[in-house]
Amino acid sequence: MMTAATSTSALWKDRSYRYILLGQLTSELGASLGTLANSWIIYQVTGSQAAVGQMWLLYFVPSLVVQLLAGPYLDRYDKKRVMLFSQWMRSIAFGCSFAAIATTPGSLWPLYLTALVNGLVQPLYVPASQSLLPALVRKDQLLQANAYLDSALRIAMIAGPPLGGILVASIGGDQVLALVAVGYALSGAFLLPCKNAPALPARVAESWFSMFKAGLAIFGEKPLLLYLSLYSALVQFAVGVTLVLNLPFVAGELHGTAFHVGLFLASYPFGYLFGTFLVPRLRNGREQPLIMLGSLVAGGASFVTLGFTHMIELAILIEVLAGVAAPFFQLHSTRLYQLHVPPAMMGRVFSVRLLIVRTTMPAGIWLGGTLSDSVGIRPLYVAIGALIVVAAVGGITLQKFVKYRIFQLFTVKRA
Repeated sequence: MMTAATSTSALWKDRSYRYILLGQLTSELGASLGTLANSWIIYQVTGSQAAVGQMWLLYFVPSLVVQLLAGPYLDRYDKKRVMLFSQWMRSIAFGCSFAAIATTPGSLWPLYLTALVNGLVQPLYVPASQSLLPALVRKDQLLQANAYLDSALRIAMIAGPPLGGILVASIGGDQVLALVAVGYALSGAFLLPCKNAPALPARVAESWFSMFKAGLAIFGEKPLLLYLSLYSALVQFAVGVTLVLNLPFVAGELHGTAFHVGLFLASYPFGYLFGTFLVPRLRNGREQPLIMLGSLVAGGASFVTLGFTHMIELAILIEVLAGVAAPFFQLHSTRLYQLHVPPAMMGRVFSVRLLIVRTTMPAGIWLGGTLSDSVGIRPLYVAIGALIVVAAVGGITLQKFVKYRIFQLFTVKRA
């Protein structure tokens, strides 16, 4: 029987997985640097937060549209080629943006165009990557493989903002755009030696509606997958609210400096990174549903606690602990999808999942911006935290009625 250490060692020896991991780290770091550089240049030229917000809308709205329309078609294409296309299109976009700004200083249209291209191709990369992974690693390695990939994302989230700030200050935002273009090109190059997923049997041409309907049908056949997506959507709604609240909370309520804001924003991904290394050590069988929902309870409780916190040091510690708890839900959830969705349906199901999850964030952003002045920052933290806690505790309570079916889904059938 293969031990956890042996399984991890074998995972690291898999060249395709190593290249995907390196490609993801390069890609996410490039995304972090590119976002900061774009936002900085636009704000420097216009002095307007609204202009920066328009850039985000130009990214986010097309992203949701593509998520809806393109998702069902992903299963018809080679996942590796889809990922290559995504990375190299972004490389070209950032490269052209750098060239345009270098020749015509003060131009903003290249930055908005880059945001648009980013929004159009990002929904292709993520589901393609998640659906390719089960074809490259064994089932017993999926949890560890997802943990390392998620760790790469969190490292980029921690290192990206301060590194981007240093680079923008030292060489300028336009030069950072050139570095991002190179980063995306390297990310695509790292994918070239990876194995392709096994070819799927040829399928009769289907309409978009029939494929999207087939993807939705998986959620009807396995309701727990839908519940997991709804929980993730609830968390993203809360994240949307806090995107508006975090800066005024630290600067206003806690009287912190810009340095404190940076520490507060980095503390959650730092805790998350640590948590990804703990998840594979608590992975056995029947406790998984309780661990996952307990993770959500801890996350919701962290929001409630922030609502009563008056010390910046304590707020940072709370965010670190919330980050440690978060991957116990997220990584197990992704693994369940990879284990229980048929390979021929993987791309469209992951796209539907991402669509469900991502549509709630704009609602959270709108609600946070609308109510923060009238209701107050602290009551909003408490309210969204209580909502998550109630939903998670409700799931724990209902387990005694659906325990057998849940355990069936959480247990990996071994040959």
